[in-house]
Amino acid sequence: MANPLQLADGRVVFPNGRIARPNEAEPEDIVRDETPDPVRLVTSKRRKASELLEQPRVMNAISVVMAYSLFGIEDTEIAELTNLDEVQIVKLRKSDAYTSMYDGVVANVMDAESRHVRGLFQKHARTAAGVLIDTLHNGTRPERFTVARDLLDRAGHRPSDVVEHRHSMDGGLTIEIVRKDSEKSAPTIDMETE
Repeated sequence: MANPLQLADGRVVFPNGRIARPNEAEPEDIVRDETPDPVRLVTSKRRKASELLEQPRVMNAISVVMAYSLFGIEDTEIAELTNLDEVQIVKLRKSDAYTSMYDGVVANVMDAESRHVRGLFQKHARTAAGVLIDTLHNGTRPERFTVARDLLDRAGHRPSDVVEHRHSMDGGLTIEIVRKDSEKSAPTIDMETE
């Protein structure tokens, strides 16, 4: 790691861009590699065998083709490994069962990844807030301005959004005045109440 730069006013600029007052220790890294378990990524949503769209024999073939495809193996090699021909592989991929399984795997991975990222944000929110406050006090004027605006926004003091409405009418506007003749009486409905 490179050495920090000491400014004339005593502040220290760390290689990661953080500016600190003298004698303040460099913070631990905000982002660490905390890669989630790949099995948990795919199995985050438990399902039942009754949800399968095809017979187990077909689902097994679909599972193998999908696994090999996700692993990056070409169709010609998948055909050799599975004793299927390429036409059968393409047919399996076009089936509703393949699409359903593939979409489920992708959705599970995306959901797990989103949870992982949200967890990282929550875990490091206090440190990030500290960096914002430190920058508010010790950053350059443009940095302090940006942080101040962000803090006010997050605290609920956001400026009102201005919405501009423009309307145009093609062909002009025609107003027709209709007067009801006072001699004609309004229609009535005969009703009996008990």
